[in-house]
Amino acid sequence: MNVIDLTDDHLQLYFMCLEDWSEEIKEAGTRKELWYKGMVDKGLRVKLALDNGGQVGGDDPVRTH
Repeated sequence: MNVIDLTDDHLQLYFMCLEDWSEEIKEAGTRKELWYKGMVDKGLRVKLALDNGGQVGGDDPVRTH
């Protein structure tokens, strides 16, 4: 796992709460984008976790059994 700063490559995914598969979340993305743009000027920093394959948050859940 690798923790990175939020980059332009991942902004849209972040605005959709990392749930780009959800139509409902896609509708809410604009509000989060507006909030982000106001807060980043106040010092907001966002970190993302990448799995070993470079996917944000990972696609394959960790199996515990």
